[in-house]
Amino acid sequence: MKIRKASKHDVPTIANIHSVSWQENYRSVLSKQYLEDKVPMERMRLWKDRFEHPKSNQQVFLAEVEGNIAGFICLYTDDHPDWGTHLDNLHVRKGYHSMGVGKALFIEGARKAYQQAPQRGMCLLVNQDNIKAQSFYQKLGGRQVQESIWHAPDGSKVPTYWYIWEQLNELAELEQ
Repeated sequence: MKIRKASKHDVPTIANIHSVSWQENYRSVLSKQYLEDKVPMERMRLWKDRFEHPKSNQQVFLAEVEGNIAGFICLYTDDHPDWGTHLDNLHVRKGYHSMGVGKALFIEGARKAYQQAPQRGMCLLVNQDNIKAQSFYQKLGGRQVQESIWHAPDGSKVPTYWYIWEQLNELAELEQ
C-alpha cells in the first residue's frame, strides 16, 4: 500500500469514493432520492471546489493498493478551536475494507496533524448509527466526548458524536 498526497487530477475518483460511501453507509439517515439523484453531482462539485480553492490548512491523501485508489482522507490542520485538527473525511472503497487501508490513512492524517500542530489533538464527527465507524475510531484511541447534530445537505438532521484524540504523538508513531 502506498499513501500519497492527492492532486486535482484525483478529483473524479475522490468524488466517486465519497458518493458511493454515502450511498452505502447513509441510507438510514439521508433520503434515498437525495443519495441516488444528487450526491454524485454534489460530491463532484465539492471536491472540484476543494482543489480549486483549497483552505490553507487542507490536506488530502490517497491510499493506493496495487495501483488502485482504495480510499482517501481529508483533514484541516488545527481547525477546531478546542480539539485541533478536524478530520473531515475518511472513506475506503468497500472492496478494501478490513485490509488496513482506513487505519493507514488515519495514521497518516495523525502524523501530518502532529507535524503541523504538535500541541493540538484531532477530532471528527461520526453518525450515531454508524457503530462500525465508532468501533474503528475507538480501537485507534478515540474518545467520544459530545453529541451533536449534522445538518445534512438534504435537510436531514443527523445525530452525531464528536470523537477526539487529545495527544497525537503516540498515533504518529504507530505502524501503518
